[in-house]
Amino acid sequence: MKLYTVVVLCGGQTTRLSPLLRNTPICMLPVFNRAIIGHNIDYLIKKGFRKILVSASKNDLSLIEFVNGLGARYANVHIECVQEVAPRGTAGAIGDLKTHIGEESFLALNGSIFLRDMDFTDLSSDHYKRDSAITIGVKKRAWLPSEEGISVNEDGSVNGFSIIHSSRVKRSPYMATGVYVFRPVVFDFIKTNGFFDIKEQLIPALMQQALPVHACEIEGVYKAISTVEEYYDTHRECLIRGNMPLDGMQEIAEDVYVAERVLISPKAYIIGPVYIGSNTEIGDDAQIIGPAVIGDNCIIGEGTMIRESIVWNNSVMEGRSKLTHCIATSGLRVKQMVLSDKILVDNLRHSDLNLASFNNVFNGMVETSVLGFGRLKYLFFLGTKRSVDIMASFTLLVLLAPLLLLIAALIKAESSGPVIFRQKRCGKDGHDFEMLKFRSMEKDADAKQQGLMDKKSVDGPVFKLENDPRVTRVGGFLRKTSLDELPQLINVLKGEMSLVGPRPLVMDEMKFSPSWRSIRLKVKPGVTGMWQVEGRGGVSFHDWIRYDVYYVKNQSLLLDVKILFKTLKLVRSATGA
Repeated sequence: MKLYTVVVLCGGQTTRLSPLLRNTPICMLPVFNRAIIGHNIDYLIKKGFRKILVSASKNDLSLIEFVNGLGARYANVHIECVQEVAPRGTAGAIGDLKTHIGEESFLALNGSIFLRDMDFTDLSSDHYKRDSAITIGVKKRAWLPSEEGISVNEDGSVNGFSIIHSSRVKRSPYMATGVYVFRPVVFDFIKTNGFFDIKEQLIPALMQQALPVHACEIEGVYKAISTVEEYYDTHRECLIRGNMPLDGMQEIAEDVYVAERVLISPKAYIIGPVYIGSNTEIGDDAQIIGPAVIGDNCIIGEGTMIRESIVWNNSVMEGRSKLTHCIATSGLRVKQMVLSDKILVDNLRHSDLNLASFNNVFNGMVETSVLGFGRLKYLFFLGTKRSVDIMASFTLLVLLAPLLLLIAALIKAESSGPVIFRQKRCGKDGHDFEMLKFRSMEKDADAKQQGLMDKKSVDGPVFKLENDPRVTRVGGFLRKTSLDELPQLINVLKGEMSLVGPRPLVMDEMKFSPSWRSIRLKVKPGVTGMWQVEGRGGVSFHDWIRYDVYYVKNQSLLLDVKILFKTLKLVRSATGA
């Protein structure tokens, strides 16, 4: 049987493509001068899909406009962009599309995949043959370190799926491709509200009811793009293999392809494979050495050399600049710069530097705007933030020493056990540290937690319970006034935490959303943060994600000051602790 409906999941967040992603989802990244989602929709239509549903975050206006525009191009294909009201996770986003999908099995794929020649035949036939609830598309790989752990039996059935942080690498022979086939029965297991993940929640729920989940290897040419290196390699591999899109392109020399209205000086020197967009000018003595991609509406000035690089649309390269193994983002003007292994941007933001993650191909970012103050401002911010952390934590520990001793005496007098509760939490970049709090519960509280899981008061993976029976009388007062957090000033003084940042969690509490986890672990955790002051423990899990992501992307001294003042106001009123 054949699949006719496909869901493209374009919501969610990522860190490892910064600064290429600023205000756009991965699926809108330009690959060969066109958004990934545009290439993929064309490919899916050629493969016979007749209903294409794109799940988008509500603020992804460029994606929504782009997809709606494509819908007018194809008379016999239903193309629709459906907005998430709130972050729902991969399974939650699919669940929200139930009325759009119908009663047949359907394909779902991650919006970060660039499809060139993916073969869905085996995946579809295997799914129907086994009558699987979910069939996971996988790719077998060498036994190399991987963040993914997919346990597959000899008969193809899946008995476990997990994703860990890069700081806890393990080995797995299978890598998920981000492609699935679902039977409509899965809708019965997806919650209608809150955050719900395919790998961490939906698959275990199906297995618990003995519904079959299988893995199937996918053949063909495709690329899952989750890092800057993978984005760069996608262009390189397609150029070398001759697998790039050639509609409307003309080959003017061996492996040199140009679009419409391209002006190339007879004195220019071009060695393929090279892909040049429309309305682009190549000046005298310019050199373009492939594999390279030049965007639409670009000017490559006299004497400029572009070697094995990607230049986005509307960029001007002049003054004998030289780029080797670089990515130049849109709308840049580059003059007399000699750069290698860099990403070029118009201005550096705190979020770019917070989220950047480079491995082998690229080793940094360069700001092309006037004076290039972005990195200096960021270093000043980090230095000032750390100085404030040290001075404030030391001063408060000295001034509050009598109060700390009094709290310790009260805890000891009421119940047996240590005064300080110590627990390993994840710090910046996923490195563990021992977080300190005044003990507010009975000493055997951890042993009783499992029996209270069905009573927790928040959705998602984090355990929080109103009127927790394990909390002591003194502990209840400490929690309401947030005095139990005071020992974390020691963590701040040691540099393990900051006064302001995302709350430190254990790794298991972040497993439902690896993208959120990766973002929040790019900065130091804080004693207080946006989630605490905006919701004070009463917001949903998707709001928690939203607040953490906002903080990391908009970090500033002013924002920290606002959060600290809001924290003091809430502590004085003992609101929602």
